[in-house]
Amino acid sequence: MEITWLGASALLLKGRETKVLLDPAYHKGDALASGAAEIVVSAAATENLLRPDKGPQLVAREGEYELRGVAVRGVATAAGTLFVTEVDEVAVCDLGDFPGPLDVEALDAIGTIDVLAVSLQEGSPARAVEVAALVSQLQPSVLVPVGYRASGDESPGELGEFAKEMGLTQITAQAKLTLAGSPGASDDTRVVVLEARR
Repeated sequence: MEITWLGASALLLKGRETKVLLDPAYHKGDALASGAAEIVVSAAATENLLRPDKGPQLVAREGEYELRGVAVRGVATAAGTLFVTEVDEVAVCDLGDFPGPLDVEALDAIGTIDVLAVSLQEGSPARAVEVAALVSQLQPSVLVPVGYRASGDESPGELGEFAKEMGLTQITAQAKLTLAGSPGASDDTRVVVLEARR
């Protein structure tokens, strides 16, 4: 499975047979009109659109869904709905702008995840602390930060507070993240910074 960052909070998951667009900031019409994927998962939309014969399918509500070999789980919390999407045996939890911390019930519903994608809210120092707490709670194998602007030079820019909080000494962005199945449990979360592909 391949993960590409499209900018803002949007991630494109390319599986062996299906593409999934994750983006809590997408509006229903934009997401479906984009044609970028067969499945769109968006907390910003209000209703599901699950008609496989009418173009992309949209998941926007809590519940469990099996679409084109992709499992999507919408977990309701006090602050909104977050999603866990499993493509090619890799579970990706997209928190978007979701504020932490998570209660025990939400943690149980989320379950074990391989990749955590979370917005840095444009480099907010408070968000960097929240992200570190979420990583401690969820213990993902891989963390992918989104929701920030790249600096355009060698400076960390909006990644600065996040890098400091996560103990990163060097930040090197890569074009995409490729995973061949679940990376499995790990004591240390690997941070993967992706280049925005607008």
